[in-house]
Formats: sequence, structure tokens, C-alpha cells
Amino acid sequence: MKARDFSAARRATRRSLMVTAALLGSIAASTPAFAADQTTEPGAPAAQDVAPASQPPADQSADQPRDIVVTGSRLSAAGFNTPTPVTTLGAERLTKMGTTNIGEALATLPSFRASSSPSNSVVGSNISPVNAGARIADLRGLGQARTLVLVDSQRFSPSTSTGTVDLNLIPTLLIERVDVVTGGASAAYGSDAVSGVINIILNKRFEGVKTNAEFGISDRGDGKNYVAQIVAGTSFADGRGHVVFGGEYDKDEGVGGCYTRTFCSNEVGNLTQAAGLNGRPANNIAYNVHTATLTPGGLITATVNAAGVRTAAKGGVLGGIQFDASGNPTSFTYGQNAGALFMEGGTGRGLNSFFGDPALSIPVTRYNGYGHFEYEASDAFTGFADVSYGHVTGYTSGPEVRDAGFPGNGSLIKIDNPFLPAATRATMQANGITGLVIGKLGTDFGQINSVSTRDTYRMVAGASGKIDSNWKWDAYAQYGVTDYHQSTVNDRITARYANAIDAVTDPATGKPICRIALTNPATNCVPLNILGQGQFSAAAKAYAFGTTKQRTEYTQFVAAGNLHGTLFDTWAGPATIATGIERRHETLAISVDPISAANGFYVYNATPAKGNVSITEGYLEAGVPLLKDSALGRSLDLNGAVRRTHYNIASPTVSNSFDATTWKVGATYKPIDEILLRVTESQDIRAPNAAELFTTPVSGVGAIADTKTGTQVFATVYTGGNINLKPETARTFTAGVTLQPRGALNGLRFSVDFYKIRIRDAIATLGAQVIVNTCNTSGAPNICGLVTRNASGILQTVSVLYLNLNRQDLKGLDIEGSYHLPFGGSNALDLRALATHTFKLTNSAVVLPGTTTPVNRAGDNGLNGIPSWVVDGFASLTLNRLTLNLQGHFISAGKYDASLVGPEDPGYSVTAVNSINTNRVPSRFYTNIGASFDLMKAGNRNLQIYANVTNLFDVMPPPLWNGNNNSVYYDVIGRRYRMGVRYAF
Repeated sequence: MKARDFSAARRATRRSLMVTAALLGSIAASTPAFAADQTTEPGAPAAQDVAPASQPPADQSADQPRDIVVTGSRLSAAGFNTPTPVTTLGAERLTKMGTTNIGEALATLPSFRASSSPSNSVVGSNISPVNAGARIADLRGLGQARTLVLVDSQRFSPSTSTGTVDLNLIPTLLIERVDVVTGGASAAYGSDAVSGVINIILNKRFEGVKTNAEFGISDRGDGKNYVAQIVAGTSFADGRGHVVFGGEYDKDEGVGGCYTRTFCSNEVGNLTQAAGLNGRPANNIAYNVHTATLTPGGLITATVNAAGVRTAAKGGVLGGIQFDASGNPTSFTYGQNAGALFMEGGTGRGLNSFFGDPALSIPVTRYNGYGHFEYEASDAFTGFADVSYGHVTGYTSGPEVRDAGFPGNGSLIKIDNPFLPAATRATMQANGITGLVIGKLGTDFGQINSVSTRDTYRMVAGASGKIDSNWKWDAYAQYGVTDYHQSTVNDRITARYANAIDAVTDPATGKPICRIALTNPATNCVPLNILGQGQFSAAAKAYAFGTTKQRTEYTQFVAAGNLHGTLFDTWAGPATIATGIERRHETLAISVDPISAANGFYVYNATPAKGNVSITEGYLEAGVPLLKDSALGRSLDLNGAVRRTHYNIASPTVSNSFDATTWKVGATYKPIDEILLRVTESQDIRAPNAAELFTTPVSGVGAIADTKTGTQVFATVYTGGNINLKPETARTFTAGVTLQPRGALNGLRFSVDFYKIRIRDAIATLGAQVIVNTCNTSGAPNICGLVTRNASGILQTVSVLYLNLNRQDLKGLDIEGSYHLPFGGSNALDLRALATHTFKLTNSAVVLPGTTTPVNRAGDNGLNGIPSWVVDGFASLTLNRLTLNLQGHFISAGKYDASLVGPEDPGYSVTAVNSINTNRVPSRFYTNIGASFDLMKAGNRNLQIYANVTNLFDVMPPPLWNGNNNSVYYDVIGRRYRMGVRYAF
């Protein structure tokens, strides 16, 4: 990376930090002094939006008692402290920052790797239609499938075939708070809670009407976003009955064209080559990177002789020749260090190394509704019913057809093709050339446009009640179905395209026909001219291109019952238990068009799949207090749980079954009221989901850098499931301390938690690039078996299949601090900061070259790692009707790729197969501000206007990744504005 880019990045970061500090200082300075005798009861929440999960919301009225929800445990005794760390995100913070989607808010928490969303995705994913527009959370960066999402402590209907939940489906205004369990919780909630749990608590006792209308736009005039939300509720029958409804509509027009941002117009890319060639390393981050083996009109990359032998055209009689828009031969200028796919400089300005102009954020339209009804017939029986519906439609564009020429396969144009220019044919005849290998970037065919639509329906009925003063019960049954449709237009049909470009002259008419028509007159093949741009007929394109169609139906049925209460009383308080059983049945059915079923399209093939999973499980949890107000401390509580689960898995041809046991032990200790110590260890599992089990391999195309040959090629990438998978097992250890002092520091809350997660037999797919790199460096047979090459050693296919990989290890610290300072009436200052420091993230399948040492991805700011430090700070100042908000988000500097070695790293050598010219990514600091003002505030009526600015200083991502950059961690859109109005009555 150029020095001036790092200097500019450092200056921008310093400027952001200084201005943010000044803003924070001005807020603090405007806060009046407070009397020294202002106190808060011990255990009171430090801030309104960070109340501990064991306490009821502050706005809950006394005449509407509710059971205490303790996320991370099935126990519900008052005063019980769960030993598992819980972070709470309250509705107030969502409101203050104008967040209209819970997934967007969770992505700001340092413990989350940015959720998949319309803009947060890995390089290239914004062109993929798979679950387009979904917001799926990834806690700890261990994978979305390892984060369990609950709604009111109950499983929510899966939104995808991988069993994950799209957070778009839950009305934001209806959310009371979100509890995030940052540790294993399978013993409490079952499979999938390996990295933690997101428990969304809804305000089912809301009374009145609350509305919100919002408009958003980016600083560059794109990214327009329209939002409308409503929630309404009322009670009846003297408060024994209650009904509440929430709904929202959100239309996001997307942010199109990465060339509207400077990081894309730099045309940055990683040029790979043989290590040490010309004194350069194997990987080179470079600018002005263009395509070296394909152009929109077609580039001659190799010649073919009568024996079928291919020879590079560069340096020969037809070297440096491409075809212009009209199909005439013209010169092509090679840049420096031209390889099998890219070069630095040369012809191709305006087509970055991602090819084209990918969207930074795709257009998405979504709407949802959620209704809840409950009625208390007596203390022994309260019945309820929930109905919800959510709809999400995402629109993606790309990629164009990409046929990289020699040493790739390219497109073969033979000497008798009537579309060849006469001069080119004459040169071929004079030099014994029988064919040309053409590299074609099919921009003239148009982008491959896709629409993905997902409808999720959920119905729940249940009841709860008291058996006596000590025992309670609850039970529910849930049925949910997700109906997913995906269609892609303008997708090349591989076999038809090959027939269409192989044209000859019809001996009868003298017109171009497909060669296949000479032997099969009944064919409907229409000859296609790929030389030039748009030099083909509409009929030819219609023959060679088509539309993929896929429908996926995922259903889930759940029935569960729980019993909890006091088993006996000890000298320190009641010993409580909870026990229950649960039955789940999930089915997956995928139907596709016939061409996709045969992997016949260029990309986005899907194949039919069908299967079901049945789960039966039971659990027991107990909490026993050992100390209370003694000389040894204020309290000491032990907590333990065990769960036994049986799985049955079946497809139309194969079945499998297995059992799993999970457990948890933990303790909390209060030596004094101001200090809480906690520790827990658990064994957690994640069973393979339907997609991992039942989907059959489908093909796509990926650009792969091959360190074995020092080239970059387009290879066919197969992805699919594996019914022989077994559950992965995780051991999680957490230990932490919470400080909540009194006196002058009353209102302060601070906690630190250490976590360690070890996953064995991890179910995962290694990325295609990781598979190739690992095979080339380690030669591991189980990894190299996923790679195929042709007779010349050129990479052809990579199989990205779900496997039980060996081991994943994660270690780190979570730090949280908050301070609540009231100073009369509703005036208050709230400060909160959260930080996550990750110092180990390894996968035993990915090792350093020549060693058995796994690559440590902690401090890797690339697509496969986690930054060493992520810090998020929030300040809010309320002055009567005015509220001012300030948020800062920091991502530490790190490595570009921890599996590579750059000049900044020990052991660097340009001859190493994993060498790179720079392996450092600068830090980034983002600043967001917001303000709201109550125009009317009288009783239950409130009219409020608000505005927010995200990325105030328009900080762009480090210019290191091609295409739509690394939007996993960095903001690729820039400064944007939100404004709206809220009305409640």
C-alpha cells in the first residue's frame, strides 16, 4: 500500500478522534453539577438502556406485573444473577440513534461480526441473490449458524435453509430490549447456542399508539430509504386481557456503483505471481489494476494449431490484439506484471479488478407485522396467541459473463467461424493457426439480474400459570414456514453458449449457422458472435441465455413445556429448579428448473433437495444459594444445567441419528454489594442444519489466486451439503467481574469478562481461496482432494463442501462500562462504552506454510478474521425536550491477511509462497451524531422530530480490497442522513 494512503488514513482517524472528543467534551461540560447526596438504590440500572437482564424494565407499571425474564437461564427467581455474561441493548438506544432495524443496531456491538445485510457482506456477495437483503447476526465471528435467535425466550421460525433468522422480520417499535448472551447456552436453549444467544424481548403489554416515519439519504444523493412503523396495544376485561400489534414498511433503494467512491475508482487489487519473480512477492496490493486476459470486445490470448496445442498469443503474430465494439481488430496494451487474470495499468480503465461497477448496497423492500393476544382466566391459566408475517425482497445485479483467456479455458473461435474479420483469418492461415482462444468480458450481454423473495409465517399458541405460590408452568406450540423464491435472468446456459459461439457458414445459404446444425438439422441453435460488443442477434442471445428459478420451503414445528419453581429453602434462600421437554420437526424442500438441476447455468445453479430433521430433548436446571449477607460475602449462588437431545435425520435415500448431551456449571459471588464475580463453563453443541445436510452440490464461478502456478484463474466452485455430518461440540469458559459502586460514583457500572470457546468437529466450509492456499502450502490430502487441475496444472474446480473440520479456538475479553447521571426532572447524561479484544481465532485446517501451526486470525482485518480491538462508545444528553446523542466506533489496525507475511512481519521473504508487499490495514474511527426534540409532550401524547448523521466525517474504508471493498467491517457508503417524526398517544 502506498505511504501517502496510510498517512492520509492516519490523519483522517486523528481528525475524527479529536472532533469526537471535542463533541463529547462539550456535552459533558453542558451538564450541571449535581448534589452529593443524590443516590440510587443498590442494583439499580446504570443507564436506562443497559438494565441487567434480571431486572424488569423501568417503565413497567406497577399494576401490570410480569414474570422476570433472565436470559441465559430457565430459572426465574427474583434476585437470581445468571453466571453467563449478558449484554442488553434497550429500546431507548434504538430510538436515540434512529435505528429502524435491530440487526443494524446489533452490528455496532463489538462482540458481533457485522451481520449480513444489504451492504455488509464479503467481497462479491452483493452480486449474489442467495438470501439477498437478509440481516443475519454473527456473534463472535464464529458463523451465523452458531448464533441462536429467540423471541421472548422461544425459538423463532428460521428464515433461511441454514436455520438462521432474518432480523428484518421483527417490528422494531415492538422491541422492549435485546439481551445478548455472550457465551454458550445450549444447556438452556438447545442446539445452535455455541457463540451465544440473541433474545429479543417484545413489549407485549404496550398500551396506546406509537408511530414513526423516517427518510434517509447518503451524502452523495443515493441510498434513499423510506420507513414507516406503528405499534398499538390495549387491555380489556379489567386488565386481564391484552392485545398488541406492530408493523413496519421499509424501502431501501440501495447504493449503486462503487465507482462513486474513491476506494473503487483506485481500481485496487491483489496481483499474484510466482514468489520472487522480478524481485516481487507472491501477493501484491496494487492500484490501476485491469484485466489482462479478457476485454468487453474479446481479447486474443492464445492461438491453437492443427494438433490442438494452445500457445500464448502474447509476443506472437496475433499478440496484443483485441476487438473493438464493432468487432474489428485493434491494439491492446499490456500493463506491468500481467498475469493470468490481472495486470497493473494498460488497457481497461473503468473496469476495476472486480469487473464492472458492483452495487455497494442492494435495493431491498421489506414489511412485517406481529400480533399478540393474551387473556388471564385465573392465576392458574393465562392463554396467549401470536401471529407474525414478514416479507423481504432483495434485488441484485451481476456478474457479467467472464471467460478469462489463456491460460484459462477462454472461448475457442475456430478459423472457419464466419464472424472472424478477414484480416485476422488471413493471419491465421499464413501462420498455421486453426483457432483462437478469446478472453471475453460479456458486458454487452448485460448483467445477471436476480430477485430474491422471502415470506415467513409464524403462529404460536400457548399458556402459562401458577400451580401454587412456588411453582409455575408454561407450554406452547409453534408452526412456521418460510417460502423462498429466487430467480435470475440473463444467465448463460453453458452448453447452448458453447454451441452458439461455434459458428460456421451454411453451405446451402452462405449464412452463419451453428456447427451442430450440420449434423443435427433439428437443433434450434442460433449462432452467436462474441467478437465486438452487441454484434449478435436477439434470437442468438435468447437461445444462449435463460432464467434460473428456485423455490425453497422450510417448515418448523415446535412443542415445548416447562416447569419451574422452588424445590426447598436453604439458609441463604430458595433452591430453584426448572425442567422441560421440547420437540421440533423441521423439513426442507428445494425445487428448481431443469437446467439448474443439471448445473447447466453459468452461475447460481441450485439443485433439488429434500429432507427432514426431528429433535426430541429434555433439560434440567438448578440454582442453589450458599451465602446471603454473611461474613464471607453478600451472596454466593451456584447454577447448573444439563440437556439430553436425540436427533433423527432423513433424506429420501439416507437416514441418520445421533444423541448429544450439553451441560453448564457456574457460580456468582458478591463479596460486597458493589462487586459481582461470575464464572461458568459449558459444553454446547450445534447440530448440522438442513442446508448443510441435504443440499446437493451446485456450481458457480470464482476468481482464485493460485500460488502453485503463480496465476489467477476463474475456476468452477462447487458448494453442497453432506448428510454424514455429525454435531460439533464446543467447550466454553467465561469468567468476569462487575463493579457497581455507590457514593460519588453512584450510577457507574463496569464489567470485564474473559471468554474461551473451543469447537471440535466444527461444521464449516473453507472458502475456495483458503482451500487452494492450504492445499498448496500443506499438501493435506483431505484438503487437496477438494481441488482439481487440468493436464497443464491449471486450476479447474474447487469443492466447497460442508465438513466436520478439526478444531476452532477463540479467546478474548469483553469490556463494558456505563454511567448514568441524573440532574433533575428528566434531565440526564448517559455514557456507555463496549469493547471486545480478540487475541486468538484459529482453525486447525488452516496452517502456516511448512508447519502445523494454525493461522491466528485475531487481528486479521480481512474477510476471514476479526480485528484485535473493536470499541463502541455512546453518549446521550437529555435537557428537557432536547436530546443530543454521540456515538463513536473504533476498529483497530491489523493485518490484511494473517496467513500471509509482509515486510512488517518477522520472517518475510519475497520468495515465500505466502509473501505480500504489505500486510497492514490502518485503523478506522467512525462518528455518528443525532438529536431529537419534543414539539409536544402532554401526558401520553408526544410529538417528536429527530435527525441523525451516520459517519459524520465521511471516513472511507482502507483502499485494499477490490470491488465493493471489505464491507464486513468497514463502512463503504460514507456520510448519510436520517430524519423523521415520531408521534405517540
